[in-house]
Amino acid sequence: MRKKHIRTPGFTVKSALTGMVAFTLAMPAGLAAAASSSGTAAAVPVSYKVAADKSQNAESAKAADADPAKAKFTKEQAISKLKELFPILADAEVTSVELGINNMYPVPSNQMIWNIQWSYQKGNSGYGISSQVDAVNGDLISTYLYFPDRQQNQSYYPPEITREQALEKAKAFIAKAAPSLSINDLELQDGNDYLSNPALFGPVQYGFTFSVIKNGITSPLENVSVVVAADGSVRQFNKSPEHWNYPAAAASIPQAKAERTFSDQFDVELVYIPIFKNGSGNSWILGWRPTERALYTIDALTGKRLDTFGAESTVTASVYSDVPQAASRFTPRTTATEMTSDEAAKRVKQIVSIPAAKKLTSSSLGSDYADTGRKVWRLSWLDSESLKTGFPSQTYAEIDAVTGQILSFNENQYPVPPEAQEANKPKSNEVNATLQQAKKKALALINLLYPDAASNLKLVERENTAGEGAGFSFQFLRFYKGVPVSDGGLMLVLDHTGALKTYNFPRTSDLGKAGVDLSAVKVTKAEARAQIFDRYKVKLQYGSFGGYTVAGYTKPKIKLVYSPVLGDPANAPEVIDAVTGKLTAQYEMPGKLKKAASASDIQGHAAEQALSTLVKYNILIPDQDGKVNPDSEITAGDWLTWISKAVAPYFGGYNNGTEPKPVAGVSPESPYYNAVSYAVQNQWIDPASTFQPDAKLTREGFAVLLTSIVKYNKISAFLQADPVLAQFGDAASITRKGEVAVAVKLGLLQGENGKFNPADTVTKAEAATVMLKLVELQGKTDQAIGQSRY
Repeated sequence: MRKKHIRTPGFTVKSALTGMVAFTLAMPAGLAAAASSSGTAAAVPVSYKVAADKSQNAESAKAADADPAKAKFTKEQAISKLKELFPILADAEVTSVELGINNMYPVPSNQMIWNIQWSYQKGNSGYGISSQVDAVNGDLISTYLYFPDRQQNQSYYPPEITREQALEKAKAFIAKAAPSLSINDLELQDGNDYLSNPALFGPVQYGFTFSVIKNGITSPLENVSVVVAADGSVRQFNKSPEHWNYPAAAASIPQAKAERTFSDQFDVELVYIPIFKNGSGNSWILGWRPTERALYTIDALTGKRLDTFGAESTVTASVYSDVPQAASRFTPRTTATEMTSDEAAKRVKQIVSIPAAKKLTSSSLGSDYADTGRKVWRLSWLDSESLKTGFPSQTYAEIDAVTGQILSFNENQYPVPPEAQEANKPKSNEVNATLQQAKKKALALINLLYPDAASNLKLVERENTAGEGAGFSFQFLRFYKGVPVSDGGLMLVLDHTGALKTYNFPRTSDLGKAGVDLSAVKVTKAEARAQIFDRYKVKLQYGSFGGYTVAGYTKPKIKLVYSPVLGDPANAPEVIDAVTGKLTAQYEMPGKLKKAASASDIQGHAAEQALSTLVKYNILIPDQDGKVNPDSEITAGDWLTWISKAVAPYFGGYNNGTEPKPVAGVSPESPYYNAVSYAVQNQWIDPASTFQPDAKLTREGFAVLLTSIVKYNKISAFLQADPVLAQFGDAASITRKGEVAVAVKLGLLQGENGKFNPADTVTKAEAATVMLKLVELQGKTDQAIGQSRY
């Protein structure tokens, strides 16, 4: 087999696994319904029971047993503590108390936890609340208070406390909630604001996440998170339930040597990278990013680089093998008619062996989550006997209903816990496959599963391919015009016999439409390396290796390591655009609130505060030069995009998997389609109208949209001759007088020099100022402003 030596393009095994969520999250309809059911819980007598599940995923079984005799903090003390920490629970009813955790997966090794369920009645609505308290040291483990404030049209601005004041309240709460922790042993993860409300509208809440310091060293394995509402009350709390055993904190390798190792081995790779906005891939760039190995940790005891599994890595450059073209390979169906479920099931069985004990129990035809224009059969086979074990043996597959391509396959939808892995060991009539046999099988399968695999994929020759009865995992990476494709990789996992366990086809868009040309590259590798390298530093901390992956379970190992981390924690991971040389974020991160200074042309502007707020909430995105051009005009579609982001940062994913159809005269090809669709859903525009998102937004058109957003459409009809219009010398030229009257009366728009100027266009600065006025207007009108109906 011919091999080419190419460095790894920043594609990690873990990143490949995180994309394979379809099988881990998919649940049978009955179980999913039970998990999502809501309502008032019936009161039951307070009691405790020992959790039956003794799953272990960290330490010994004996240490994890939920033994009432070992409890040093009683259930009565736990309930009393919760009521003291959360006064609102004084009006809630305890519905059950268990010792042990059996409502989460994987189950924590520390089972000495009081699991307390509450029922809170508010009017005609009932809410369930779950709390957990450590039964040994009395630490609060978790509580989440959810109340639908947004349905009550409350006033949220200005908030009663600032973020700085909320931080002090969070620290004081931790001291009471988790006395085993010292506030001096907590390190605030500055720049991470994922627990705060990512939307500009709605309740103000401040989220804080702290890493726990053990032996004077930061441990990413343990963290504490607190959410403080604008009124100063704590709404959420969570800390790690595990009691980890940490190795000594004495590093044999000095910091300076680790930094030299990191510098000497830091490398970047040119990769095709998709840029995601509004939840979907909108464009591609050719970009420079660190290679996978460049960001490997360094063992603080040996100085060796550790791969993602914690094993020493000696390879300096990954090797890609060509995928040989097999005689038997995927051939799409020639007919345009959709397959039946039976045909889809037969298609799967032609490639994959499904045990006879598993019967086809569900099949559904729907749109693909990434390409709503593609119809997909979702099939599930279940061994009914396995339901008795508590770990259903269920096989799941997705098949393109037209081409017949298997898009995903998973032998078991749920990770198998350690104690259940006995079933994976060879039976008397089974034989372990050798690595070479498994590799041969993987190459044959990839030809049958992936279209034109020999031309599009390469096999990554890894150092640590599992074997010896534990199964095998093979990584493939997509190439386009000789360049690796980010997010175009996949893992093919086989069991110990060589049978397929897991496969997931990456849903990347067509690069052929991207128009990215290698000849356009202007940034050299050396220039990119220097720019990216300067963003990182090396930090001594604890690292965890192992746990659950699609390939199975390995016992977690904790090591003292030097980890490459971003020097400024407020920064988001970015790549270098190989054409422009600009740092580019691959994903919009609403929880990563940006600094106002990231826009270079708003300082001193009359609307600086409003503009900086919109930049902070990722509503207004600076261009590649860091500018927002505040005095430039906006279109009607721009405004709808802004208000949609302000209400629901992920509004672009709200199509419910349906096939896109024109909405209000706007086609799915329009860059404003998602915003227009969301506006129709929220009744901001009439679905029967012909909306023109590309038209410049005029002041009169702005008044019309604002009237819809504040839900005063009907009353505007009675304001056609309202006296407020008499102040404008150009009132006769206003066509939509009622809507203009509403906007003026609410203080959203005003005149200038005695005129309203209805035909003048709206600038970004003007629109930003109005946005903040809308935010401040919340709770002061009869209808909720800017509230999502979903």
